[in-house]
Amino acid sequence: MRTEYCHELAVRLLAGCLATVAAKHDVGIKVTFSHCGEHYIRVYATIEYGAKSADESIKNLGFILHCFKCFHRETVQGPFWIEHDRKCPKCGSTLSIAGPLWIARISDSEFCKMMEQEVRTRRLRLAVRIQKILSLIKDESDGPATYFVIDDLCDALNLPVPSVKKVIESLGRDGFHVTPTHFSTRGVRTDAPASELANIIRRLTSNRAENENVPS
Repeated sequence: MRTEYCHELAVRLLAGCLATVAAKHDVGIKVTFSHCGEHYIRVYATIEYGAKSADESIKNLGFILHCFKCFHRETVQGPFWIEHDRKCPKCGSTLSIAGPLWIARISDSEFCKMMEQEVRTRRLRLAVRIQKILSLIKDESDGPATYFVIDDLCDALNLPVPSVKKVIESLGRDGFHVTPTHFSTRGVRTDAPASELANIIRRLTSNRAENENVPS
């Protein structure tokens, strides 16, 4: 499924494959960290032996349903496809499907804090860059699956592109959980529905246009 959050899909597909293969050998996994680099993705996980652990791990598999018309997305739990209403609940269009894949957290915030502390105690050539990436991943680790790329949403809405910072501030003021994402410099991870995010972008671009038309 070609979406703006395709790099995250790749991470979740890899984690899901790891969980499936491990479960065949009565091994459960817990994803502790994942990231996307320039040309690669990586997933790190701890393992626990036993059929019970494997079963618990498999419960974290599911599907992501995506609407290419209104940008709505949702997750469905379960390792196997079960008949589901394929109509978008927001606009009625047909939903596209990705999976089975890992739908639980793909990074652990406490593990990120441990790595941040480790970086501080070592002399690493790329320490500043590593700290920045770890900080982003730590902040977004408790967020929902998938993120929005502001530029893509504005292109679909035929609107000017506001700054990511202003979008994040507006979502926060409206009471939504929101963070940047390390997957994209133009992306935001939020529990706000796509329709609400679109309204905020319209409001921001409208305010900017009004300010630009005010005589100096």
